[in-house]
Amino acid sequence: YGEKDAFDPTETNFSSIATAVKASNPDATLVIAFDQTKSVVKALAAAGVDTHKMYMSDSNTVDHSGDFEAGLIEGTKGTIPGSHPTDEFQAKLKKIKPDLGDFTYAAETYDAVILSALAATKGGATDGKTVAKNLPAVSGTTGGEKCESYKDCVALIKDGKEIQYVGQSGIGPFNDDHDPGAASIGIYKFDAKNKPVFDHAQQGSVPKG
Repeated sequence: YGEKDAFDPTETNFSSIATAVKASNPDATLVIAFDQTKSVVKALAAAGVDTHKMYMSDSNTVDHSGDFEAGLIEGTKGTIPGSHPTDEFQAKLKKIKPDLGDFTYAAETYDAVILSALAATKGGATDGKTVAKNLPAVSGTTGGEKCESYKDCVALIKDGKEIQYVGQSGIGPFNDDHDPGAASIGIYKFDAKNKPVFDHAQQGSVPKG
């Protein structure tokens, strides 16, 4: 069911869709939605669909503890593109913003800023063309020496050395399209409070184009 179907984004009543999903006797249900997720899941539950065997996308792999009764989606899995920040990195971020609770894309944002700064340092200017031209090299395309902080990487650059910045997101050297050469997808599992808990990450290379 649903392979070639999509619901109207303005739809608010999903009972007929939920009934059709139930009638298909699914092994699991994939829910790709945004704000509609609350209504969709409730309709699926009312129709008798097993809400513990669902899959979510990054658009709805969020804290649903305030949306559903406890345990309604426990066991359901979801994905969020990007790496899952280490506990150490999360602690550093919380020193800056103590109430920070969502770390989605935190590692990628951090690395993007560091890479841009290193590219500007290597190129000797901060204009866009200079930064763009030097980004691949500081990411490691020239086979430079690995370094894990802005301070250490800058020191190597000032010594005339090529570098490979090894950041929080594990993107690796850029590819020929000047895109990150590798990417991660975090796999999360919802707990009894309907909150997504990091389970593991899957990494792979990024294709060209």
